[in-house]
Amino acid sequence: MEAAAKRKVLTVSQVNTLVAGMLGEYFSDVWIEGEVSNFKAYPSGHLYFALKDEGSQLQAVCFRHSAARLRFALEDGLLVIGHGRLEVYQPSGKYQVILDTIEPKGLGALQKAFEQLKRKLEKEGLFATERKRALPKLARVVGIVTSPAGAAVHDMLRTLRLHKAHVKVVLFPAQVQGEGAAEQIAEGIATLCARPEIDVVIVGRGGGSIEDLWPFNEEIVARAIAASRVPVISGVGHETDFTIADFVADVRAATPTAAAQLVATAWEELETRLSDLAAQLLVGLQQVLFEKEQAVDELARHRAFDLMAARVAELGHSVERMTVGAEGATRTALRHAVAALTTLDERLNRQSPVAQVLRRKVALQDLAARLEKPVLAFLSRQGARLGRTGAGLDALSPLASLDRGYSICLKPDGSVVSRTGQVRTGEDISLRVSDGSIGCRVERTGGTDTGGY
Repeated sequence: MEAAAKRKVLTVSQVNTLVAGMLGEYFSDVWIEGEVSNFKAYPSGHLYFALKDEGSQLQAVCFRHSAARLRFALEDGLLVIGHGRLEVYQPSGKYQVILDTIEPKGLGALQKAFEQLKRKLEKEGLFATERKRALPKLARVVGIVTSPAGAAVHDMLRTLRLHKAHVKVVLFPAQVQGEGAAEQIAEGIATLCARPEIDVVIVGRGGGSIEDLWPFNEEIVARAIAASRVPVISGVGHETDFTIADFVADVRAATPTAAAQLVATAWEELETRLSDLAAQLLVGLQQVLFEKEQAVDELARHRAFDLMAARVAELGHSVERMTVGAEGATRTALRHAVAALTTLDERLNRQSPVAQVLRRKVALQDLAARLEKPVLAFLSRQGARLGRTGAGLDALSPLASLDRGYSICLKPDGSVVSRTGQVRTGEDISLRVSDGSIGCRVERTGGTDTGGY
């Protein structure tokens, strides 16, 4: 009985309290390595699972405020290292570890989160080549989501100006690193895509650590890019940096500058092409003008014009001869009239009676009047003949025909076309008109078609 009285008997609650105190004293700052098992995430945000190794397992819990800081998703089979404290859940007498920090073993938390999200989105087809869209040939309005204070935006604007891109830039200023950056970037993509004038969107920033670039690895940014109405170019970091945004974007550029070059290159190529075409057109026009000048020179030296010039000269000589003859006949008639007048005057002088003189004077006047009519008639006839001769010359002149709307049809060798049989369909000919030449091509040949004349 005395031995029984010396025993110290503890209640269950006392035992659990003592154990809890010991655990709190010796296991309040502990790192534990194990494999995640029986993982469950509750709507409250708390995470419950077991950590196990080859010989044992330990119940673990990560409460909501700590779970929100995790950069990766817990899953069964994942080997992790966790930090926390051991405590006893006194109502059941079970002890567990309360974790405030969890890291994947072997990889950093960010790298693990990157690989998990990459696998998830790849399974959904967000990286598929067939969903990638080609960039517009000539973008006119470019949306840019980046920080207005960073060097990236200045590099992109300078590149667009350097390559003479005729584009309008719409900038959505967004935070590109730190807390809340991913949400701003996603909002910028959605806002720009809602504007109907936007042709392409560039999402980018300069280089940095994986932590600096992390907003571009967030799921919200990836899904905003995938939902974009227009093609999206990702230009994040340096050439060796890869983000989730790069995999989802329609085109990945090594740097922000390279992203701007993708937009501007088409404009630069167009300007170069237009310059080349303008130079070729100028050379072609100069060649055509040179050939036409040669053709005109050859036509001007054609024998047909020499023959026409000789004919005109011959007609001119005939006119001169006829004019000289008419003038001689007129002078002869005048001399005869003067001689007759002189004779009559002498006879008049030899007769003294005034009446006879008056009669003779009247007769002389009558004679003069009679003489004037044939002379004037003769001169009129000669003048009319001269006019008809000149009109005949004008009618015979091919140049006058050209002035009246006619033309001379010439083959490339300079020969005159006077019959349909001299040309064939598709042959090039030229028409000589009053003020130059017209190049033509024969479409058809056939019988006489007067066209209503």
